[in-house]
Amino acid sequence: MATDTQGKILTVTGPIEPADLGKTLIHEHLFFDLSCYFRPPEDERGKSLADEPLQLSNLGWVRQNIMSSRPNLVMDDAGVVEAEVGKFQNLGGSALVDQTIRGIAPNPQGLARVSARTGVRIVAGNGYYIHPSHPPDMDDKTIDDIRAEIIRNVTEGIDGSGIRSGLIGEIGACWPLHPNEEKCIRASAQAHRETGAPISIHPGHSVDSPPTILDILEAEGVAPSRVMMSHIENRNRDEIDLYRRLADRGCNLSFDSFGRDIYFAYAGRHHPSDDIRVNIISELVQQGYVGQIYVAQDCSFKSDLATYGGYGYGHVLENIVPRLKARNVSDDDLDKILVENPRRFLTMQ
Repeated sequence: MATDTQGKILTVTGPIEPADLGKTLIHEHLFFDLSCYFRPPEDERGKSLADEPLQLSNLGWVRQNIMSSRPNLVMDDAGVVEAEVGKFQNLGGSALVDQTIRGIAPNPQGLARVSARTGVRIVAGNGYYIHPSHPPDMDDKTIDDIRAEIIRNVTEGIDGSGIRSGLIGEIGACWPLHPNEEKCIRASAQAHRETGAPISIHPGHSVDSPPTILDILEAEGVAPSRVMMSHIENRNRDEIDLYRRLADRGCNLSFDSFGRDIYFAYAGRHHPSDDIRVNIISELVQQGYVGQIYVAQDCSFKSDLATYGGYGYGHVLENIVPRLKARNVSDDDLDKILVENPRRFLTMQ
């Protein structure tokens, strides 16, 4: 591992001391292209709206058909991103972890510019997302190939940019786990052992997915305390026993879709409400798991951003923190969730 990163947090503008990190959202996306998720509408009205720019007149349809609007799946406007991050900073935000990786259009240069212009610290992830987003040659890539690529992204720079990644992930997994996804998970574990970078997992939609992935990572020599399960409340809604089992193994839990209340009709699946998320976190805090809880909004659609009628990156700080306080989550607990836990998890070992 590069000696300049040990004990530091590796941001897109260079290594920093952990103490320099303030209130942090652990799982966001600033620039992205989620076209791998596009679902062509089948009805005539949907077909007429699929390529229409987001505006007030179609926002309701977009929210109900979030994967069927092509413009909703792409954010490449640096001016919008900078303004959205500025709003987060004005609310007391210090840092964002951008988990946009290969397959969904990472933009490390864009992240570095936004960080330099706003003063908000940004940590960039790297690795591979779910198998539908993998490149055509993924079957031919070996674990060693993927491991070496992830290591280069941490030690030299993402895709040759010179801008280094401080996180492995969000490493994508569907359910059942695709063989190429398992390759990526094992490669991520091996890269972690060489770089000291923490690992974030995007698990599949099954209660069996997170523990299965954690088993693989542990078998590869990764301590669960260096692993985060992202979207944990969306994959398994109110499966609080699962959350406790993962936490008891030492794993970190990311409740990172605040502001999302989406029904996926094609899958018969509904995201939990913010009220459910708040209640789950409150219960886990009271049970002693506060040291393993993280929060964010996972902004990854245009419609998540304030510019396009969403809450933006400031939702947790502006709206959710007061609700957590009302559910007996103390200021000290919130400091752990927003500051201490991210400092510890993101510190390179």
